[in-house]
Amino acid sequence: MTYGERMAANPDTIGALQRLGLNQYESKAYYALSIFGDHTAGRLSERADLPRPRVYDVLERLQDKGFVLIQKGRPVKYSAIPLSEAVQTLKKLKQSELAGELTRIDELSGTLHNKLRATAAANAPTADAVWTLHGREAIYSKIGAMISHAKTHVTIVSTPEGALSKWNAHSKELSKAKTRGVEIKFVTPLSNDAAGELTKIASLHTKEMPTRMVLSDDQALVFLSDNKSKPEDEIGVWLKSPHIVETFKQAIGK
Repeated sequence: MTYGERMAANPDTIGALQRLGLNQYESKAYYALSIFGDHTAGRLSERADLPRPRVYDVLERLQDKGFVLIQKGRPVKYSAIPLSEAVQTLKKLKQSELAGELTRIDELSGTLHNKLRATAAANAPTADAVWTLHGREAIYSKIGAMISHAKTHVTIVSTPEGALSKWNAHSKELSKAKTRGVEIKFVTPLSNDAAGELTKIASLHTKEMPTRMVLSDDQALVFLSDNKSKPEDEIGVWLKSPHIVETFKQAIGK
């Protein structure tokens, strides 16, 4: 089997390398070095079917990504780093990129918050207006904000599984709220043993309610979807109404 035939015989491998984050030329170059061994740039361009003017750029990018070693000399040779090592380097690079992106998002959100705060009062949600949230990510983000801004109380009404899910997602916010003096209450048919760490922060009321909801000061978030819904199919409504919150609290009872 010729070099070209061996390269063409494994399109799935090339495709898998591309899914890792390499482009087509990088994938072909790394694959060729892996199966054929060390190569000069010129020889690699022939065997991996890479344009000669591009091969040095391709190899430099592979070195930056941790997939290729360069052996200085005359001529310069290139060698594939074992995939297990290359993947570890790639994961670290991706984690670093993600951390940088998250930092950028935080900085931008801080700037936007300051710019929008001056006009927020004019555009604030109307009292008693009902706002719909779609998907668990959006709903949980709103719950996190409700907890973070709570001054007096937070009440979470849910199924046992839902209560633990909300605790796992918001334990940090709930702990901080508790430190601020906020009263934290979970209403769910969950035993103290099953509740675990939750009981150190919140009072547990073992009661089953027909509706899942979160109450925080004068805000209420009520789940409209069934508790068996997929995360992406979850639907909730949020409103700011002291009257509605008080009505829900009375329905829940002590």
